[in-house]
Amino acid sequence: MTKLILLASCAVAVTACTNSTYGPAESRSTESAGLVASRTVDVTGDAEFSGMLVRANGHVGRDLELAGASVRSNAVVGGDLAAAGASVRFTGSVEGNTEIAAARAWIDAELNGDVEIAGARVTLDGRVGGRLDLHGARMHLKGDYVGPVEVIGEGREDEDRIRNGRAILAGNFDGGGVVCATHVEVRPGARFGGEMRIIASERPEGAVTGYSYEPLDGRDCDRVTI
Repeated sequence: MTKLILLASCAVAVTACTNSTYGPAESRSTESAGLVASRTVDVTGDAEFSGMLVRANGHVGRDLELAGASVRSNAVVGGDLAAAGASVRFTGSVEGNTEIAAARAWIDAELNGDVEIAGARVTLDGRVGGRLDLHGARMHLKGDYVGPVEVIGEGREDEDRIRNGRAILAGNFDGGGVVCATHVEVRPGARFGGEMRIIASERPEGAVTGYSYEPLDGRDCDRVTI
């Protein structure tokens, strides 16, 4: 995750647009950098985009790396995805693992590996095939979660932010897991197929069952034994 943050910081300094493609046909890779790095690609190897405004669509045979102030991508990724920015939106598919660091993240995708997300506001939809590790202040989880989830609320307590954050659960959580936040809302459409542990200041309202509840009792979620 540190690498992602460094990539995003460096991207804002890039002003000249450059594109390069290299490697043999069976592992052809590409790089794009500039104030606006926007391309549709079809490569068998890796792809890397960096800039203030990043737009990356198409097919990437191996890994895709995205870093910028505003990142948008609808790509089919055969390897891993790494994306960092003030705003990140991804609507494609990833065969490998996914790492995202963003102030605002909106993901509606087919993510077949493990997923790690850190962000202030996160909306996650689609399908997560592996383990989910999510840290955020305001989190909305829709879609299907095959593996276990670890959702940890963050943030400070003042008139704009709530310590330990908020989490809305509205998806199918087949693998169970743990959710810790000051406020946890369980929507009527949520389903828990595995053992789900919810830690919050108050028991979530609603008729949905299939989870255990534990009072937060003034603790910080990052200090709770998971």
